[in-house]
Amino acid sequence: MQQSKIQLENEILQEYNKIDNNWLSLHYKISIATVIFVLAVECILSPVFIYSDILTTTVSKYIIKFIVVPSGINFLCIAVATAVMRSDIVSQKFKIYAISIIYAIICFVSYTAHSAFTVTYFIFSGAIILTTIYASYSVTFSTACISISLFIISEVFVSWDVDKTSIFESTLRLGNFLVSLLIIFALSAVCMIIIQYEQKKNTASINIEKERIMLHHRLKLDEVTGIYNRKALHDTMRDLEEDSKGKYIFAIIDIDNFKTINDSFGHQIGDKCLVEFAGLLKEHSEKAVPFRYGGDEFCLLFHNSNIEEAVKICEQIKSKLNSINLSINSDLKVTASFGLTEYEDEMNAAKLFVCADQALYKAKVERNSIQVFKKELMLMKGEIINI
Repeated sequence: MQQSKIQLENEILQEYNKIDNNWLSLHYKISIATVIFVLAVECILSPVFIYSDILTTTVSKYIIKFIVVPSGINFLCIAVATAVMRSDIVSQKFKIYAISIIYAIICFVSYTAHSAFTVTYFIFSGAIILTTIYASYSVTFSTACISISLFIISEVFVSWDVDKTSIFESTLRLGNFLVSLLIIFALSAVCMIIIQYEQKKNTASINIEKERIMLHHRLKLDEVTGIYNRKALHDTMRDLEEDSKGKYIFAIIDIDNFKTINDSFGHQIGDKCLVEFAGLLKEHSEKAVPFRYGGDEFCLLFHNSNIEEAVKICEQIKSKLNSINLSINSDLKVTASFGLTEYEDEMNAAKLFVCADQALYKAKVERNSIQVFKKELMLMKGEIINI
């Protein structure tokens, strides 16, 4: 049960990783869209600046300095991001960090080239907000620290636009810078709080989903033996009919003289016999799924195995039946009868069961034997061959 819970948790986490991976892909596409959008805005507004009194340099220098160089660096960032996204070597976690940081660098380049316009102060906010979907403190905190650092570096140490008023020369610009810095700090704190609640929500969702799946799983387990029950067999048979490419062998197994065991030694010993027998089936379930159909009747469904392999496994199970210890002073030896049939394309689940049941009927007559339904005569007279 503990192993099933761990496996279930891993499956749910894989689903969450798929969501993260989908958002990572969108995050990457947003980075590309941002670079293209910034370039488009630069190209659209460039005639306005060129034919106005704002321009204090030559047209060629303006184009190189405010269009070619920033866009070139941004597209280089996109090239790096593309290489990271297409790499099969790096992990998903590394890709998340890389795309988040690259987007912050794109914001830095775009802001630095156009920092003369105070409206661009908050371009770094987008880089931080986009990371909250990952619900990771470390990713958002790292991106926030890098974004704030790049914002300070751009404003204090870089003078790409000579017409930009320095924060040390203008009280108004210094005030705008400090207010913007405080807002970005506050935004980062809010994002961290959002992540806290996002993680709580995710944990609650995972727990609810685990309970739902575990309940659904328990409904398909036999209470006595712990293997799959009749409902699980019916569901599997339904799926089998939809699998046009699968190769299946179906076996029905009946414990010989089980009623005598129950009547002579009591239901407690009878239940122990069922549990021990189910344990044998589970030991040989590498290529077959065991089911308890009801009473002392069990089933094995072999997938991608031929009839010879299935018969060999049944022989191994039959040979180990003598090792079942029922803790009773008796010479009683537990034996079982096996009826097998091979799944054909024209068969449905009901016919598969009938054919295996006919083989079992022959096996029970001889006791402790394995019988295979003869495929060649399946649609004629249901002839049985003995193994």
